[in-house]
Amino acid sequence: MSVSISKSILHILDPSIGVPVLSENLMSFNEEMREYTEKHILKCYNDADMKKTKFVNNEGLFLKLIKEYIKDDDFIKFSNEVSGFFYGMITENTDIKPCDLLFVQANVFNKDYMIILKLNYKKGYIHFTKQEESTKNIIIEQPCALPSATQRIDEFIFVDLNSFDVFVKEKKCQVNTEPCYYISRYLLECKEEKPDREKVKIITETTDKIIKEYYDDDVFMKSRVKNIIRENVEENLNINVEEISEKVFTDTDAKKIYTEEIQMKGIREPEVKVNFNYANKIKTKQKFITDEGIEINIPYEILSDKEKVEFITNNDGTISIMLKNIDNIVDK
Repeated sequence: MSVSISKSILHILDPSIGVPVLSENLMSFNEEMREYTEKHILKCYNDADMKKTKFVNNEGLFLKLIKEYIKDDDFIKFSNEVSGFFYGMITENTDIKPCDLLFVQANVFNKDYMIILKLNYKKGYIHFTKQEESTKNIIIEQPCALPSATQRIDEFIFVDLNSFDVFVKEKKCQVNTEPCYYISRYLLECKEEKPDREKVKIITETTDKIIKEYYDDDVFMKSRVKNIIRENVEENLNINVEEISEKVFTDTDAKKIYTEEIQMKGIREPEVKVNFNYANKIKTKQKFITDEGIEINIPYEILSDKEKVEFITNNDGTISIMLKNIDNIVDK
């Protein structure tokens, strides 16, 4: 069993009610609710936008509450304290979505976690029967619908109860006139990490911009960048920012601007770590589309192998693509 739930509790944080509705008892599961919760836990655990971070304040409230919970096993007290924080943030900052908070202690793939699923309300619709002079069926809006079993959860927290490793997915929200990752900054008091998807986007967009300005938008240089990223992630679960600069750019000014822009956009470390979930989403093929609409998908690992594929610039400025040493072709 990949997920084993020990205990859980649900709190309602709907500001339209005026107060948080905090449950005084743990949840009891029927088969459907257990399946719903387990499915969401697994989806969150494998979410490519989940990021690993770490506590930066050893005296922070959340870390203190976690340690107290491990010591006294008062699950309801812990959940009430955290829910109080969230409710205050929701009522004071309209950018943060109202929600139900589902707290779960569970063993996931042989590790014990405190899991907090922030079930942001979504608009849904239900039927309603009006009894006036005659029966009339209508559709009405349900503003506090929870995510279905097939939908992704927007925000959640996993805390390893043994190592205190923290995994979080969160939205950047406006808090006190400043956009920030509010869960990391104000609740967890952890380092505010960008999601892996955003880090990779910063690197690729910056390199694309420089290739366009300095190298006439060379499509093969862009492919080389993506291949370096793929190789780095497959081998070490990180992206070597300096390696991209050294292997792709020949112009000193281009290297300098690349480094400055990357740092200005928040990537200051020489290596960017990538979690396993996002690594599985990295593309393994480069897709080319010609002006005639011909599509070619070439695996990155053979893109620079001239024994397999070669791009030839003709005298008239057109490009020929030569595929070599093909043993077999399959029609798909």
